[in-house]
Amino acid sequence: MDSKKRPSLTLLCLALCCLFVLIPSVCASFYFYRTVSAEMEDNARETVGLYLDRTRESTEAVLDALRSGIYYLMSDPTVQGYMRMDGPLDQMARSQIEKQFSRVLVLSPALGQNTMTGIYLVRENDEFIPVQQNGIYRGVNARIRSVYDQLQDFNSARELYLMPGDSEHSYLLTDYLNLDTMRPIGKIIIELQTAALIDTSYIKSVYPGAEVYFSRTDSQVLYRSSSEDLPAVFRAGYSGDLYHQGWRLAPYRLQLDVFVPKADIVRSLRETMTLYVGFIAAVLLLTLVIASLVYWRQLRPLRGMVDTMNRMATGDLSARMEPTSYRETELMASAFNKMAERLGSLFEEVYAKGLLLKQAELGMLESQIQPHFIFNVLEVINVRCMAAGQYELCRIVSNLANLLRANVSNRGQQKITLEEELRYVRYYLELQKERYGEKLCYEIELESQDLLCYYLPKLTIQPLVENSVVHGLENKRGGGSVRISIWEEEDGIDIRVWDNGVGFDTTNLFQADVDEVDNQHNHVALPNVQRRIQLLYGQAYGISVTSTPGNGTTALVNLPLDRGGKDL
Repeated sequence: MDSKKRPSLTLLCLALCCLFVLIPSVCASFYFYRTVSAEMEDNARETVGLYLDRTRESTEAVLDALRSGIYYLMSDPTVQGYMRMDGPLDQMARSQIEKQFSRVLVLSPALGQNTMTGIYLVRENDEFIPVQQNGIYRGVNARIRSVYDQLQDFNSARELYLMPGDSEHSYLLTDYLNLDTMRPIGKIIIELQTAALIDTSYIKSVYPGAEVYFSRTDSQVLYRSSSEDLPAVFRAGYSGDLYHQGWRLAPYRLQLDVFVPKADIVRSLRETMTLYVGFIAAVLLLTLVIASLVYWRQLRPLRGMVDTMNRMATGDLSARMEPTSYRETELMASAFNKMAERLGSLFEEVYAKGLLLKQAELGMLESQIQPHFIFNVLEVINVRCMAAGQYELCRIVSNLANLLRANVSNRGQQKITLEEELRYVRYYLELQKERYGEKLCYEIELESQDLLCYYLPKLTIQPLVENSVVHGLENKRGGGSVRISIWEEEDGIDIRVWDNGVGFDTTNLFQADVDEVDNQHNHVALPNVQRRIQLLYGQAYGISVTSTPGNGTTALVNLPLDRGGKDL
């Protein structure tokens, strides 16, 4: 693997330093945020509750004062007399009614100058009598007439009514009764400035995003501090991203609701968290800088050790690491120096063995002179036999020469073609047939000529045939047969060597050491061939031998389809 693709120890150390700083900081931040956020929500609950208490008290005080004024007007004999009169009232009567109602206003400090914008008495003859005092209340005759026309059927001193298309005012409408007959003889209409009645300045100063809704208990909104309606589910108590608290104004059928965005509640907390995150970032940056400086300072001995290793890699076996100031790096340096000493010793040993191998190769070249000498002698014998007309003897000498020449010419090769291997087998069998005569019969069965181009380890079949002849047929009376069958399977080649010789016990055939078998000269070929096949092709291939004393032997060789012909 390319060293550039491997993870960096530097980056790993820096990442660990960052984690050691970040994990406690994040955990502390999370705990701080959750704890302080809960406390701020509790503060919001208390603040909204205080606002609701104050607003409820002031609103109820205004409505109570208005109810008291209504009851006073109904119970005052002078006003009762004027309301029962036929015909329009003169200016003196109007002034007298205003004077009588002003007494109630003086006694009710809850009625501010901006809260109530108009008070009207409407007689049965549709005469509108504005109740005013010192010009404080501005005449709104046209609007009051419209209210009377649309809302004259409403009658309650405990409810406020809203005119369609007018979101600034709310109205208190009640019948003026004849106390003798208890029959309505007029209408009392009071117009209120709803925004002044529901003062939102306090809650807005604490939570700028707070929304205040003033509504009837039938969900008709009388006043809202925002131009957008909230979903109805909020009025039913669902908070979501808003904190909601409501209060009903008893005995009036009115409801006051306050919605505070949680973002406003935790706004100061978020500002604090921003400063905290900035502080953590600065600490993290400082940690990285300090960690980098410490790391590069501690990296000096490691860089020296890497340079020494690179010298060793280029072939400088004299490279040694210097002593270091740290125990861990000193252990590494000591182990490397010991390895370098061992490599030096091994190099000298290998060099000495190389010299010996060179000498052995020279000796092998010298030894090849003897086979050539034998070939020349056999060639002379072959010529003399032909000259003397000994053709049978000439054929024997020729087979022997070809067999020896094949062994010499293929020296150094581990694999040959099946065609070459079968040629050597025939040379061998022809020579043995000269020895045994009619006692030896052999047969070679080949499924297809295409199999001859496949490769197999040299001397795979010939030693098995030799085992069948020497150990199977030599001690059998009357001679015997050897059959060689070769065929192709789906994933390999099978070679079967069968004889009807004396057989042998195969119990410990492949368990004995090869050198031990060589010394005993007992079926030497079988373990040797098994070992070479498995060295070349693996444990999945090899020889299986089936033999029973007195019933012959069958050796089955399994080989892969080898088309390469390259030595392994």
